[in-house]
Amino acid sequence: MKKYTELGANFNGTSFDITIWAPLHNKLFFHPINGMAKEMKKEGEYFNLELENEKSGDLYRLNAGGKLLPDPLSRFQPSGINGPSMLYDLTGYKHSVDKWKIPFIKELIIYEMHIGAFTEMGTYGSAENRLEYLKDLGITAIEIMPLAQTYGSRNWGYDGVFPFAPSYSYGKPEELMHFIDKCHSLDIACLLDVVYNHLGPVGNVFPQYGPYLSQKYRTPWGETINFDGAFSGGVREMFLANASYWIEAFRFDGFRFDSTQNIYDLSIRHILVEINEYLEDLSKKLGRNILRIAETDRNDISLLRPERECGLGFNAMWADDLHHSFHSYVTGEKTGYYSDYGKFEDISHTLENGFLYNGKYSEYLKVMKGGKFKGLDSRLLVVSLQNHDQVGNRAMGERISSLTSFQKLKLGASLFILSPFTPMLFMGEEYGEKSPFWFFMQTDDMKFADVVNKGRRNEFNDFNWPDKISDPADTHTFHDSKLKWNHGDINIQMITLYRDLIRLRKKYISAGKTLPYVVKSENMDIHIDYPMTSMKVIHHFSDQRLIIEGNILLNTSLQKYGGTNNDKTIMEEPGSMVFLTR
Repeated sequence: MKKYTELGANFNGTSFDITIWAPLHNKLFFHPINGMAKEMKKEGEYFNLELENEKSGDLYRLNAGGKLLPDPLSRFQPSGINGPSMLYDLTGYKHSVDKWKIPFIKELIIYEMHIGAFTEMGTYGSAENRLEYLKDLGITAIEIMPLAQTYGSRNWGYDGVFPFAPSYSYGKPEELMHFIDKCHSLDIACLLDVVYNHLGPVGNVFPQYGPYLSQKYRTPWGETINFDGAFSGGVREMFLANASYWIEAFRFDGFRFDSTQNIYDLSIRHILVEINEYLEDLSKKLGRNILRIAETDRNDISLLRPERECGLGFNAMWADDLHHSFHSYVTGEKTGYYSDYGKFEDISHTLENGFLYNGKYSEYLKVMKGGKFKGLDSRLLVVSLQNHDQVGNRAMGERISSLTSFQKLKLGASLFILSPFTPMLFMGEEYGEKSPFWFFMQTDDMKFADVVNKGRRNEFNDFNWPDKISDPADTHTFHDSKLKWNHGDINIQMITLYRDLIRLRKKYISAGKTLPYVVKSENMDIHIDYPMTSMKVIHHFSDQRLIIEGNILLNTSLQKYGGTNNDKTIMEEPGSMVFLTR
């Protein structure tokens, strides 16, 4: 198979080779910070050069059309987007784990984290110190929000402009490698959130090297990537190289692809088909599973179908309907896209069918939305009680722990973790973190900061949220978004509940090759029966007394979970009961 990892600056064992796609230039020069410029050799649309004297850690720029610029395929930007690029020998790191278990989709309990906000220090090393805790909780995969270098020292990461350079804010590349190594030693997979729908608006040097961007389409964040226009072949190769790079060089176990509905490509073979096929082949070559999860808001199961069935070939996809249905019901929110949700039966319908909007008319969008989810394992849908979008894209950044009662918070935990779908937790959820998670950023360009601030406020118009959002560029916004790790009695009770729920999921839901289930709704109760394992879950949405005789495995109203009940067969508050039917 083709070695896309040859793009960019790579160490070949004795020296560095650098290859850059710049089809509209006649000349390209390599400029070491301390040394003489060297002209690169042009071969077709590519320029390459063997760097005989340079070593790992040396700083450089490239001269493209008379401008000294960072390398667009830079492996590290130690001073950020405007600084020089650094040569980096990634082969020098000695991995401590060469064989590790990668869970299949059905085995995933995902934990989404932002490295900078996960701990007070906000580094790979400090996050690594919490991995044993996540292992004990039962987590089988970590999903890291985007790492590609973007503007400033703090950012969500979705405006990356150096797709090959892990952000300097969290540590050096080898520290990221060490973090992943530690995950593997604990049988925890490590997934990376990648953004292949646009490049950020600040510090983007790609257009100065070639036609990487397209004018044909628009995303909410600006121009799209040129996957189907003139010269698109080199652009496609670069993104294939990027996917290969994170898997082979850093040993990530897969990706979450951001906003796939905004990756536009009218080529005969969609770029996502090509990437998924390449990763399938790479999986066979490396002898390890590579997970590929698509984010979408369209309930489009063609993402999960193979190419032979006119699909894009993903392993799994995000599904928002369960979140929106539950959130709207328990909080009473009915503005913005929540106006399409909020009825009790929406929750049971989504649990039974995968989607609420499966070809149904959306009053909010004024279009028919979604398709029917049939014939596929329900665990291919990733659901979450909260995630970075559903928390951070609120005006006040509130977590659901601040928006509903403790009883309904526990009900939500059991509803999502014991659902027929694959659960994803958002960092801090498991102990009921109440600190907000804001959208944050840092930039020296105050005009741009003002544009972002106004844009955020405009996004909230449909929701009637208060016009007093925290300034994304304010340092306090970032620090307030960090996990506080407050472990009082309630927090410990929540952790105990999450640990027990995950244990039950692994034993009764994740284990089966297939997952037949039956959903029934009676009064204010939702019953989910898993006949292959004899486990049944009742999600109780009322204050009426519920009594279940038999082999009770879990009752969220028990004192060990912060409830007032001593009898595990009785529930007198909203919550969930789990029991065996035989």
